[in-house]
Amino acid sequence: MALDELKGLVLDPVEVQIERGPVRAFARSLTDGNPVYDAPDAPVPPTFPFVFPFWGSAGVGGGAGLPMDRLRARGLVLHGDQAFEYHSWPRVGDTLVGTSVISDVYEKERSDGSRMEFYVRTTTWIDKATGERVVDDTFTLIVMVTATAS
Repeated sequence: MALDELKGLVLDPVEVQIERGPVRAFARSLTDGNPVYDAPDAPVPPTFPFVFPFWGSAGVGGGAGLPMDRLRARGLVLHGDQAFEYHSWPRVGDTLVGTSVISDVYEKERSDGSRMEFYVRTTTWIDKATGERVVDDTFTLIVMVTATAS
């Protein structure tokens, strides 16, 4: 069974300061050569909030704050889905604070007797200076559990 006790778990807040180097490197890794990402107050690329929980955690918490030690012990871990809802566009120099909750936990059985467990983490990113909501990030992690694992 999926770890239902994780549903509703509020994770520790994460604070990130958006820096020009990582924004530029991220855009280039996507082969996006738009010079806008070289500006001192560059906007972030559209999928850049994906890296916030990893970058801001300073290596603590692994998979975006999810309890990876417990999930990896259950089976193969995969990135499932990612969605962003922008309220304003973050830029280099902004400091954001993210508050995350594991908003859903569910599973689906596969025809071979194994199952897939889904853990959905929803993060609201707030501009630290203004208190305004900037972007909501929904991330789904999938754990492939073999028929013999529990």
